[in-house]
Amino acid sequence: MTEQTTMPDWVLIEAAKRSGWVNLNISWTPDRLRAEYPNDGAYRALCDLILETQQPPVDRKVLCAREAGYLHGYIGGDLAEKVGVSSIELWEQGFGQ
Repeated sequence: MTEQTTMPDWVLIEAAKRSGWVNLNISWTPDRLRAEYPNDGAYRALCDLILETQQPPVDRKVLCAREAGYLHGYIGGDLAEKVGVSSIELWEQGFGQ
């Protein structure tokens, strides 16, 4: 990885999980993991490998919105996904309570 590139959060978190760091009693925030990246050669190599070989995880909200769209006959509808995700986010924020 080059100095100018910022490692995505999902890569840092996945590498920390695979390294067993999440089981430790330490708060591993993405900022803290990003700071650890240049200091730990094995962690850095794992991050680089994950970035090169893995795809970022799909947001569960998007998966739910897609499935709801399919159930109601919207196939590949970008607008249906956006509406579904917005609905989920409004519900999570307590809208209508």
